[in-house]
Amino acid sequence: MKAQMLAIALALGLVATAQAASFPYTNCQQAPSSYSVNSVVTVKPPSTYCFKIEVNVPPGCNSYCCKADLRKFELNVNPSCKISGVKLSATLNGVPTASRPTLDPAPNTAAGVILRITNLGLTMDTADGAEICVTLGTNSAGKGCLSLDQLCVPPVGGVPGECNTALWDSKFDCCPVDIVGVPDQPLVVPPINCTCDYNPGSTPFVASGIATATVNAKTTTYCMPISTTTDYVPSGCGAVDNLLKVELYAKQALSASIKSLSLVPATGSPVTLSASWGGANSNILKFTPVNWNVAKATNAKICVELKAGTTLSDLCFGPTCSLFLFNSNKACCPLYRVSSLPVP
Repeated sequence: MKAQMLAIALALGLVATAQAASFPYTNCQQAPSSYSVNSVVTVKPPSTYCFKIEVNVPPGCNSYCCKADLRKFELNVNPSCKISGVKLSATLNGVPTASRPTLDPAPNTAAGVILRITNLGLTMDTADGAEICVTLGTNSAGKGCLSLDQLCVPPVGGVPGECNTALWDSKFDCCPVDIVGVPDQPLVVPPINCTCDYNPGSTPFVASGIATATVNAKTTTYCMPISTTTDYVPSGCGAVDNLLKVELYAKQALSASIKSLSLVPATGSPVTLSASWGGANSNILKFTPVNWNVAKATNAKICVELKAGTTLSDLCFGPTCSLFLFNSNKACCPLYRVSSLPVP
């Protein structure tokens, strides 16, 4: 994760001023700045995530943003986590913050949501090493986002559990943005009846981000994003210019809840598929045939329509869906994960 986050951070660093179309959804100066958030988020029970502030003055920088105060902390949040009555709390260096965290509509965009903690009252002298901890909770009905996988909108090219943060001064001129997440965990591979190479990065086809949900009269259609990358190493895979099929690790006991599958390429018409499984009790739901080239797969999606009462989280055994993307000879089937939220 660290290497991927560094690459994304370097790409972000090429643009010194944030544009309204992306987080933090307003025009402000991202760089240079003396403030940053450490890339590693510390996890504490129950559902508490801690972010460490670092102070490093860029050499020779005398501009306002290199000596400003630090008033506000922000996270780019999945809109489905903005739930009425949800309980959030925060501490700064172990003491409750002056202002409780809020989930606010993002400016200049209809869909975005931002978790904000204001009135931090930090300065260049007091911010270095400061720890902001956010505790996530539910409302009285038990609804809420309790993990970073659920809470955060991953950065472009990121994976569930990675988050964009922004730090603001009192004048709201400066907004250094960082990419953070929990430390890498061992790759747990769901059982599949195949001996293919499941390590990510072996083909140009990737799956990442958050599923979308469209509520119909008696069903909900969940779509998982598929895209492409130029950063891959096809060692031992053979030809990798075709996405043959996608297999989803899914709860086969819920097969009666699946109304249909569909493929939505970037170019061309959508295709409806019947649900097929890898075999009895395989828990492998097949989207086949796909046969997309890079052009068709870039910003495409695969969808599953579920009957009322069943969510994508139910189907995927939890808040994250595991997808295997096969090349033509099935030698490589890189495993990617997509957040199964939002839940409508």
